[in-house]
Amino acid sequence: MSQHPHDEFDDVPPYQTGEAGKHRSPGAAGTGAAGGSGFRWIALLAGFVLLVGAFAYFIVPMLTSADSEAGEPEESVTESGEPSAEESAEGEDAEGSADGEGGEEGGEAEGPQPATDTETPVQVANYQGISGGATTMGEELEGLDYNVVWEGNWNFEERADTPAVVYPAGAGEAEIAQAESLAENFGTAAPEEHPDVSYVTLIIGSEYEG
Repeated sequence: MSQHPHDEFDDVPPYQTGEAGKHRSPGAAGTGAAGGSGFRWIALLAGFVLLVGAFAYFIVPMLTSADSEAGEPEESVTESGEPSAEESAEGEDAEGSADGEGGEEGGEAEGPQPATDTETPVQVANYQGISGGATTMGEELEGLDYNVVWEGNWNFEERADTPAVVYPAGAGEAEIAQAESLAENFGTAAPEEHPDVSYVTLIIGSEYEG
């Protein structure tokens, strides 16, 4: 058996169990495993991106559409663009109510109402009003069924306020009631007793335009 001269390899200790391949250079071992792990993470990331894209493309529009439909009010017109029958009925009811209210207000503004006493005598006196005012007012009272017995000028004391209603001294219940009704009908102050008149008298002035 030939003898070899001693060299540096003779000083290397023998391999132990599981140490085969230790002579490879640092970093060489495990390269294949690391590469496989990196590829696996890239594939997972790509799959996640695809899932997010699919959700944004398909699911989100469906949810948005459903929310929009839920938030939209019901159509209030027909296909022809006219209000539905229900809305038309509601509109008519509202107009009817408005007309009714207007009618009531109009009733209050209609003016004097027909007399409740058509027998008790009434006269009209014009105090510094338009010429012929007493006659015109007398005709108006007759149209309201008042029993007008005289029309002329007021020839007694000066009057501060007109129109006014007075009744004779010692008047009975019927005359006083007629005076109160006349005052209420023409919006005057409460009627007063007057010593110089013979009947219930409506005194008009410059406010009356005929």
